[in-house]
Amino acid sequence: MRFKKSMVKVELSVPELRQALESFTQNRLKAMDSLVQDVRGSVSTVLNQVLNAEMTVFLGQPDQSGNKRNGYSERDYVVKGLGVIRIRVPVDRRRQFESQIVPKHERIDPRLVEDMAALHLAGLSTRTMSIMSERLLGVKISHEKVSSSLLTLGQEALQWLKRPLNRKYWALIIDGRKTTWERGEGGRFDCARNRQGQSQKRAGNRAWYKG
Repeated sequence: MRFKKSMVKVELSVPELRQALESFTQNRLKAMDSLVQDVRGSVSTVLNQVLNAEMTVFLGQPDQSGNKRNGYSERDYVVKGLGVIRIRVPVDRRRQFESQIVPKHERIDPRLVEDMAALHLAGLSTRTMSIMSERLLGVKISHEKVSSSLLTLGQEALQWLKRPLNRKYWALIIDGRKTTWERGEGGRFDCARNRQGQSQKRAGNRAWYKG
């Protein structure tokens, strides 16, 4: 689903644009980090507004007559392509509200969980992904959480991971070789260079070409 209009609107005045340009000129990396923080703050604000609207719709239902808001439950939430933001999920007095936008106890974007599962399936270890998560996302994801991300994979993929290794499987191995050629006597090219850069003729691997 795509929204017809963007939920995040950014407006900058001419002085603000000039200040931003000066910041990038002085320290590009620091300015980029500041920009990302501003974007995270904007996304957090919009998502919290949507969560509030969801609560308003919930309290407007006939069976919620007399029920009211009762504060918020705050937690960090990791968004794919953005990193960690702070969300405030509304709470009702009867404790009956369950957000469909950010389900209870969910702390990581489901799309990111699927990506972790795919990377793990491709061979990246859970501990390596746990270490890299802090560098890339700003929050360290435990290797146990990375392992549990495999539950998002299809049943066929899980069966493939658990397949017995004592059976025979077909495999296609493709290899390549880089060879150095040098011109010899009579305009002929010889495959004749070893690791030390010394000339070494090998009868089995020699090719001839008259130029």
